[in-house]
Amino acid sequence: MATQILKNQESVSLALEQVASVCGVSDVRVQRWIGTRGLRARVEDGCSYVASSDLVDFLVQYNMPIPETILPAKAKKILFVFASETLEFIYVKFLIKFFYQLRQDANFICDYVSYGKDAEYKLMTFMPDLLVTDTISAYPEAIRLNTFSRSVGRYKILSIIDKDMEPQDIKNIKSSGADAVATRCIEISDLVEQVNGLFR
Repeated sequence: MATQILKNQESVSLALEQVASVCGVSDVRVQRWIGTRGLRARVEDGCSYVASSDLVDFLVQYNMPIPETILPAKAKKILFVFASETLEFIYVKFLIKFFYQLRQDANFICDYVSYGKDAEYKLMTFMPDLLVTDTISAYPEAIRLNTFSRSVGRYKILSIIDKDMEPQDIKNIKSSGADAVATRCIEISDLVEQVNGLFR
């Protein structure tokens, strides 16, 4: 499930026709999204409206591209990729602390996925500004995904490494496309500074 940290003032209400227009689908399909897929809508003066933040969350959840016109100003999309067995633990511990530090001065749209074909598909539809790959539990998969990422787009890549990782392995990670590496036990303030540096 996607996690949004969007400033409330950045969200706008869209009529169903506007949702259909920006997503390139029919009004009937938008109605289906609301009726059967859980897209949240509110009724006001007899008309249905969808908050742009709810639409972004819906599109991320169903692996659909997010139109630039509904992204908040300066919003960053971040995708975390971990091995399936470590996904929940790392995501909860790392992501919540990390974004708590960043949310005061930026808008983020985040999602996470485990390694495999789903990760490649998610990369192509989500088109993140930052890809965070865990190399500790899935070193070969991280190398492959970093390399694949470079072939399909120009994302910033941050790879999470073990503090005792061999220098040659770190070199391989960087040569696979990682713009930066960070140890899993890095101080959050240092990680914030590193990520901010990637976006400067």
